[in-house]
Amino acid sequence: MKKRNFCLLLMLTAALPLLQQAAAQKVAITVNNPSQLQRQDVVECDLQTICLLLGVSHDEPLTVRNVLQQEQPWQKSHDGKMLLQVSMTPGGQAVYTVERGKPEAQLSLMLPPPSQVYGRIYPERLDDLTWENDRGIYRFYGPALQRTGERSFGTDVWVKNTPEPVVEYRYRQHSRGWAKGDSLKKAGKRAEGEAVFRDASFHLDHGYGMDVYAVGASLGCGAPALMKDGQLIFPYCFKECKILDNGPLRFTAALTYGTTADGVTEHRLVKLDKGSHFNRMTVWYDGIKEPATLATGVVLHGGEAPLVSTSSVLYADPTDNPKVHQSQIFVGTLFPEEVNEARVLEGKPSHAIGIVNDYTGQPYTYYFGSAWSNYDVGTMNHWRLVAEETLQSIKTPLTVTITESK
Repeated sequence: MKKRNFCLLLMLTAALPLLQQAAAQKVAITVNNPSQLQRQDVVECDLQTICLLLGVSHDEPLTVRNVLQQEQPWQKSHDGKMLLQVSMTPGGQAVYTVERGKPEAQLSLMLPPPSQVYGRIYPERLDDLTWENDRGIYRFYGPALQRTGERSFGTDVWVKNTPEPVVEYRYRQHSRGWAKGDSLKKAGKRAEGEAVFRDASFHLDHGYGMDVYAVGASLGCGAPALMKDGQLIFPYCFKECKILDNGPLRFTAALTYGTTADGVTEHRLVKLDKGSHFNRMTVWYDGIKEPATLATGVVLHGGEAPLVSTSSVLYADPTDNPKVHQSQIFVGTLFPEEVNEARVLEGKPSHAIGIVNDYTGQPYTYYFGSAWSNYDVGTMNHWRLVAEETLQSIKTPLTVTITESK
């Protein structure tokens, strides 16, 4: 039997050049924009189809070029897709070609384009999951924080005003500043120690953004929660987390939250693409015994009234200490399939939420995101327009066709 298998392997190996010769030399990816919006999206192309046409395996290097023959960065996703960022005019069409082999930039030892989408668990900050793209930064709190007893449940937002990655630098500077400042204070140099930490703290803007969004015992920006007797049941911090995709075009993470007293376990799958102000969130629950109410939305900290509808919840958050920072963090949730009800839930704190009734635990997808008035979204009217166009784009996705290139 072993000899027969070995002979079969030799036959397949010998036939591989013939198979590759019969395969396509190039594959065309044609992307169409059916909407009347200017688009810049990350599209998913079926990698298996591309590899079959080219006669290669999923692990072999591929090069993607636009019509000008410029090499385009792409990413293989955890679920077998070729991710490609495209820019499309209203009603437009773009064609890309794929061929075997490493990009010339790699062959000539040139560095590939730096990734603007990245995230990881940060044990140096109580194992938070923090991720970013070129538009914003988000954070889920982990089990180490829960063990401290600190009540931080929802999604945190950090603002930035640069497309470049900043999270690693912020954590590093913050930790060093804290350690050095604390050392100076212990040596009797309190004022000097406070100045050192002030110059390093990520809670202050040093020219590229800061962390001034208040979460605490709330949904923060877009966390989900079941409801009981009209009140939100917070899942606390995540129990397990696995990063599935990590740039350069998409970040994906799967998270599991602890089981509640009712025996319910929450699961989340969150995705953030390059260029997007909104994360795609899919949430589902194990152990729901009878129809429940599912809610998601944003915490309210005063300021302007939120814009609430069955398709979106939008809010201009005044930030911690607004008299000092003098800026707004625009946050929101989008419901492409619309919710049953949207309203302000009064409490301490209050929330603006969208509500799904008769929910039985099945996967439910919505979007949550943010922007900063000191970056690329200057006003609440602008944020509303971004949300509306994002909803329209979600409902009218770009179409992808894969064929042999002639």
